[in-house]
Amino acid sequence: MERKYTLLAILLIVMALGLVILPKKNEQKETDPKVLLSAITEKSRFLTVDQVTHRIIEGDPTLMLVDLRSADQFKTFALPGSFNLHPDSLLSNSNLELFNQPGKDKVMFGNSDLLSENAWLLCSRYSINRVYIMKGGMNEWFNTIIKEKAEAGTPSSSDLDLLNFRKAARQFFIGSGEVSDAVVTPSAIEKIQVIRKEPKATSGGGC
Repeated sequence: MERKYTLLAILLIVMALGLVILPKKNEQKETDPKVLLSAITEKSRFLTVDQVTHRIIEGDPTLMLVDLRSADQFKTFALPGSFNLHPDSLLSNSNLELFNQPGKDKVMFGNSDLLSENAWLLCSRYSINRVYIMKGGMNEWFNTIIKEKAEAGTPSSSDLDLLNFRKAARQFFIGSGEVSDAVVTPSAIEKIQVIRKEPKATSGGGC
């Protein structure tokens, strides 16, 4: 596991170095490369799926959910309040205006962490603050929130609280329906009766 995160950190550093030599864009203030490389080692950029889910249920007005998946996946199922952006148009002028709204936490996510890590790097390079990554993306969210897991042994009081929260969250998103323990795939997600929403139009050009 440690090796996996070490390789990911190395990949992020390489990506960051690549971003440093890219041409300037949209007259946006750039972050010092040393600061950017230092920020990569910080874990504070991650929010867990439990944290994000809690804020969705609470209707947190400071939460801005940025879904980087394909348009088809977004139309099939989207987290309430999220909007779809294509990674290639992430730093368009209209999206920069959106991201620079005061008092907003921009939470990026794809199916896993790869797209959101790259998006975080781009936003950080151009000094867009309060940018976060939903750790594990939609795959982790589905496995943690939607799929019910049997716990081995007797859970502690804190574990029990977390299990009860996830159970309540599961009911919030899918009602009392049951989810198969089969391997999670995009097609499996499509079969689940979930809260569906129409994608919000974005002048920056969603995917």
